Amino acid sequence: MGDPAGIGPEIAVAAAKDARVRRACRPLLVGTEAVFKRFGWRSGVAPIFDPGLAFSCAPGRPTVEGGRASFGAFEAAVRLAARRLVAGVVSGPISKDSWSRAGIEHRDHTEYLRRELDAPGGGMLLMAGELRAILATRHVSLREALRDLDARAIEDAARAADRALRELGIAAPRLALCALNPHAGEGGLLGEDEARLLAPALAGLRKSGLRIEGPIAADAAWSAHRRGRYDGLVALYHDQAMIPLKLWRPFGVVNWTAGLPIVRTSAGHGTAFDIAGRGAADPSAAIDAALLAARLASRRDS
Repeated sequence: MGDPAGIGPEIAVAAAKDARVRRACRPLLVGTEAVFKRFGWRSGVAPIFDPGLAFSCAPGRPTVEGGRASFGAFEAAVRLAARRLVAGVVSGPISKDSWSRAGIEHRDHTEYLRRELDAPGGGMLLMAGELRAILATRHVSLREALRDLDARAIEDAARAADRALRELGIAAPRLALCALNPHAGEGGLLGEDEARLLAPALAGLRKSGLRIEGPIAADAAWSAHRRGRYDGLVALYHDQAMIPLKLWRPFGVVNWTAGLPIVRTSAGHGTAFDIAGRGAADPSAAIDAALLAARLASRRDS
């Protein structure tokens, strides 16, 4: 469902109605039934699993109630998947503000999934068509990202990307590591992080057999990826990945949490509180996320 005060329920219902999704899987909506009804759910669209978390606030803003309801729906869906009662989870956008107000200890979906499923290597692989990037750091401030970035975070992200791309059917993935500084540090003139941190991490990855180049100035890495030189990039912080992806496909970015024992995808955008409840949301990313989840689940079953 995502945050019930945002566009999550609306795009979930739209995805459940989509003919391509219905050919690929049998959708199950997880969340508050009354909220889904508000956005066009009727009997026959898809069954609903309601965890019993009421929501009575108006759409359009973060709330304690919305945080509790969105977390409860996500937790219920993940537990259904962990028990193999569903083949995968497609989560709607949450408000991290709402989760915080509700006292949820997890900052985002990925943090919860890593802990709940004992999968510390789980990572955010963001996709827009054939463009793909995995994040070495996630939903933290830029200051925190620079503090948290280390060789292990880079190596974990690169290995998760390699495994995920192989699961997509790419036999020998070609990766590139984005540099942190402009011009990849310009030989140390614009920063020494490339030589101090990134180069040693790359050496370890190559020694283990990964095909990865870098560090490459991020603008050049994205250009080369677009031309087909790489199958995916390792981005060092959130916006280094999200800005290019959303420019390429504004309403079609999908997030796949790679490296989990369950399939989990989501639309790669936020709650859009400003248009919630108006019927104006574009469901493209939710539809693409559902199709990817069905594809991954089918591959794992085969």
